Amino acid sequence: MTSEELTVTPAASDDPRVLGLVRDLDADLAARYPDEPCTGGSHIHPGIRFLLAEVSGRPVGCCAVQPFPSPDTAAELKRMYVIPQARGRGVAARLLSEAERTAAALGHTEMRLETAVHQPEAIALYTRAGYLSIPNYPPYEHKRLSRCYAKPLPVPTTDGIVSVTAD
Repeated sequence: MTSEELTVTPAASDDPRVLGLVRDLDADLAARYPDEPCTGGSHIHPGIRFLLAEVSGRPVGCCAVQPFPSPDTAAELKRMYVIPQARGRGVAARLLSEAERTAAALGHTEMRLETAVHQPEAIALYTRAGYLSIPNYPPYEHKRLSRCYAKPLPVPTTDGIVSVTAD
């Protein structure tokens, strides 16, 4: 980043800043995948927690953590987006780190995500952060352009020590 400070804070799913970024994300995806309809928020449910990245009070990115249905203890990274003018400055890495911290604090043992083949910058970010390729999970199992990834999260123990579990 420049000398301007990047902040990442929780935000409501109906926050106008988040809604604007999600609209921009949908437009970006529609341009990258003109033959694949963007499902946008169709897989989002009320348990989602959005994070908003801002530089000097200006929204520059967002992402969300959504729990998988019980008994699954994983969370899913959703709606990750950084505006073009802020890319290459560590915003996405910071959002991802905060999303992982949020999921772990909520007791999730793993973070999963779906991206797609025409997003090489996203794939590079996730693999640099330790995500490993996994088979596509529902509702992406039949989407030929989708790529799914997962990463175990540190889990706080009762004695305050953090451990990482791996399946």
